[in-house]
Formats: sequence, C-alpha cells, structure tokens
Amino acid sequence: MKMKHTAEELAEIKERKRLKKETKKEKGSVGKIDINPYGVNFFNIWKKFPKKMVMIIISAVLYNIGVATFLAKAATVATGLSALVQAITLTLTQTAPYFAYIYIAMNLPFVIAFWKKNSRLFMILTTYWLLWQVIFQSILLIPQVGHFFSQITFYYVNWYAPHSATLAPAHGEVANSLNVLIPWDVYGNYLTHYSNVWNTIKSTGFNPSWNNGILLNGVQLSYQETMSYWYFYQHLIHGYNNPTWPIIIFAVLGALCGGCAGGIAWKNSASTAGGDFVVYYISRTKQKEPGLISLIVAICFAVFSIVVISICELTGVISHAQNGNPINHAALLLRIICTFVYIFLYTFIMASIYPKYRKVKLEIYSKNPDLILNKFKEINYWHAYTIDRMLGGYTNTETVKIETYCLFLEQNMIKKEILAADSNAWITSSKVENVSGRFNTSKIEK
Repeated sequence: MKMKHTAEELAEIKERKRLKKETKKEKGSVGKIDINPYGVNFFNIWKKFPKKMVMIIISAVLYNIGVATFLAKAATVATGLSALVQAITLTLTQTAPYFAYIYIAMNLPFVIAFWKKNSRLFMILTTYWLLWQVIFQSILLIPQVGHFFSQITFYYVNWYAPHSATLAPAHGEVANSLNVLIPWDVYGNYLTHYSNVWNTIKSTGFNPSWNNGILLNGVQLSYQETMSYWYFYQHLIHGYNNPTWPIIIFAVLGALCGGCAGGIAWKNSASTAGGDFVVYYISRTKQKEPGLISLIVAICFAVFSIVVISICELTGVISHAQNGNPINHAALLLRIICTFVYIFLYTFIMASIYPKYRKVKLEIYSKNPDLILNKFKEINYWHAYTIDRMLGGYTNTETVKIETYCLFLEQNMIKKEILAADSNAWITSSKVENVSGRFNTSKIEK
C-alpha cells in the first residue's frame, strides 16, 4: 500500500532531488580542464607555435633514422606501438620501406579515441609529427636516397680485402674502395642481397682479363677490387661467420636517436604517438612522470612483439637465414637483450630531456626579502612558500630564507623572476624524492 505524502513532504523530496542533481553537476565540473586554451587548429598552429613545428619536424626525422634505419639494421624491437609495426616489418621484410605508413594507420584509432581527452595542442602537434614521418619515409622510397641510407653503417664485412697482402705484398693489407664495400647485415644474407655481383663475377670466370678489373653495374673496378669480391665470395660459399656484436652498436645508436627524438617531441608539447597518447593521458591525470609510464607501456608492447617475432623465426614460419642455414640462436638472444637495452636507454634519454613532473626545492637567501615577496604577489606565484629569518655567522647580519617547492621545468623561470626583483639574492636548488599528493602543474600543462 502506497503512503501518501503531505504537500510539505513532497516539497522536501523535490528539493532533495534538486540538490542531488546540482551536486552531480558540481562533481562533474571539478577537475574539468580546458583542453584547447590556445584555440589552436591544424592551420593557425603554424602561426601560433612556429618554433614547436620546426622542432617536431626535427624530431620526426631523427626518430625515423633511429628506428627505421639503425634499429632495423639490428632487427631489435622499438618502444610502444612502433614495436607492433616492427613485428610486421621484421617478419614481412617487403613491408620494411613502408614503416611510417603502417605506423600512421595504426595510430588513427588512438587519435580518434583521445582527441577530446588530451590537450588539443598535444594532439595536433603529434598528428603533424606522424605526417612528417610519412613525408620523410616517402623521400626514402626514392631509390638513390634509399640506397644512401641503406649503405650507412659503421662496419663493412669486406672493409679490408682478403689476401690483400698476397695481392699487394709491398703495401700489406689494403682497404677497399667505396665501390665494393658491403654493409654488415644482421642475418648475413650477403649471397642473396648481392646476387647480381656474384653472378657477374661467376659469369666472367677467374681469368687473366681481371688484370684490368671488370665492369660492374656501370663502374669499372680495379684488379684488386675484383679480386676482393672474388675472395669474399669464396668466404661466403664456404661458410662465413657473420659477427653479432654490431647488433649492440646499432641498438645503442637507435636508442640515442629515438630517445632524443622523443625528448624533443615531449618538450615541445607533442610525442612520438602510438602508446604515448595513453602515456600522456595517464601522466596528466595522475601527475606521473611520462618517462616511467612510457617505460611500462614500452615493455608491454615489446614483450608481445618479441614473442611473435621469436616464434616466427624459431619455427621457420619466417626465415631470414642464408641459403636455408639454421637460425643463429645467439644472435636472436642478443637481439632480445638489446631490445630491453634500447627501451631503458630510450626512456632514460627522453626523461632526462623532458622531466615533466620532477620536483625541486628552491632555497632563496636575501637581505631584501620584501622585493622578492612583492614579485611573488605581482606574478601571482602559484606554489606555497615559507619564510625563515636567520642570523649570518660571518656578517652577523640578518638574512631571510624563502623556501618553496616547484617543478623542475619551472625553476629557471622562477629564478629569473627572483633575480629580476633582487639581483643580490642567492638561490640553491635540490632534487625532491618520493612526493605524494596533488601539486599545481597548471604552468606546464599544454
């Protein structure tokens, strides 16, 4: 049986519902951030932030060189979503030249999903970063340009001509010319990649006409260059022990380029896309270092890609080995180890360039504290500070210490304001560890 309410009770119930609705609205508005305070779009961003746009171009080119060139040569896995792309390009080598195209296609769902969650400046700049990746990759598809980058290495397998001491005993071991240098290949596929060279040499035969060298791909080789190719070919067909140590160097070079590219992108309000969309969102909402979150995300993606690539290579589904030779298990293990070396080195470099939420303690010593305090009021200083008066042991005069905590990225700006108010002030800064609780980060949120 329904109870009847008096008019007064009905009015009270109605008021409670109204208050409950208002409370919900207030709760929904708490912590709401304007994601586009600068009013940027894809067109006016060039005018509003030209310096950031230039740095984004540099970052995109540097990242492509680091990952698609150096890291690819070592066949190690990159960070974040790039690791999934590499799982494709390393197993299906014919897709390798299209790294950036696959990468931007995989990023489109992330761009759509986080367009209204992350800062608009961040999203636009990161999207431009992706577009510059594609443009640079398209340039690499030009045969002459692509060949130039494919030849970039620090180790050539035939740097010195085998038996050159026999060929030219007066000069001893003689370095080869650029015409015949063969860059190191992680899988040692020299017979396959240079089949046209070996076919030309085999077709001419080992004969006295080599005294004048042979014509190869329109280039006239000298006698010594021709003999160098011949002897290296003999090494290959009788079993060449391909070195694995270059994997370490290429992984480190890739990490240096990739880490710098990531740091430059983050420092200029963008990122290297992929998992960084998630990293940025978590970092901003939880006030955590992007480097730490990026490390966790990178490891997750990398482990998945490593498992896929390893299974494909170990089971023979994908075979990069030369002439059907068994896979080099030591090289595979080294590639896996170097993947984690890359991830940690990449994250360290990126976090060093852009320590977004790192905090420092500033201690300001001044004999004219009012000048500094007035400056704080003038700029509406956004952090708490304490004042302590003390007696100088050497001068026996009173000195005031103002202590405040701020973000690492803010400290130079704050120091500049302090010294503008009191040029004789003395400032020290020290790193702060294990900070918990909310902290005002409004000045660095973009």
